[in-house]
Amino acid sequence: MTTALDGPHSVMGRVTALLEPFRDAEGLTLSELARRTGFPRSSAHRMLLQLVKVDLVRRNGTTYHLGPKLVELGALAVAHDRVHRAALPAMYDLRRDTGLVAHLAVLEGDSLLYLEKIGGRWSTSLHTRTGERRPAAETVEGAAALAFCEGNDGIAVGGDNIRCVAAAFNAGHGEIAVLSLTGPREHVPDDVGRRVHAAAHAVAAQIAASSLP
Repeated sequence: MTTALDGPHSVMGRVTALLEPFRDAEGLTLSELARRTGFPRSSAHRMLLQLVKVDLVRRNGTTYHLGPKLVELGALAVAHDRVHRAALPAMYDLRRDTGLVAHLAVLEGDSLLYLEKIGGRWSTSLHTRTGERRPAAETVEGAAALAFCEGNDGIAVGGDNIRCVAAAFNAGHGEIAVLSLTGPREHVPDDVGRRVHAAAHAVAAQIAASSLP
């Protein structure tokens, strides 16, 4: 038996589809949203009106943006995430000790979801952001996670001028997470692989210990 909440054509499925295009754009017009989702303009407009009323979407003239309530809930979701909580101190330590940009990501199927980015002077030159999802096979972090899934050590290195070193680890509950450091090749320390691997191992141990009864 299906309900109004089931499937891509349900109310929740349609709302989710309407919000998905904001992953790639800060603001979108009604016409752009209708075109990207395939919804009739009238249907998209009705949903947007309701989302604006509850602060899930914000309207500025003819352009729509993600609303303050979504930003707030997203921040709370990250703050309450056990992997994020465990990894954050290690990320700040890595950033402080190396000066490189630290990332935390989790593997979700064939994609990689970035949970955190702690940057330095090179942060703006790296086109990654918290909440971004990328195909795992197209990222160094994804390569590390996929290697870990196959029983390898989960270490991956990539990039020419911009170097990325990533280490995957078991985050419990069947989840694979990745820590990485990225920066200009000439500024990447020789022992960065050891540092990232040690940090990933420590975070995994902390998560495992916190799961014990």
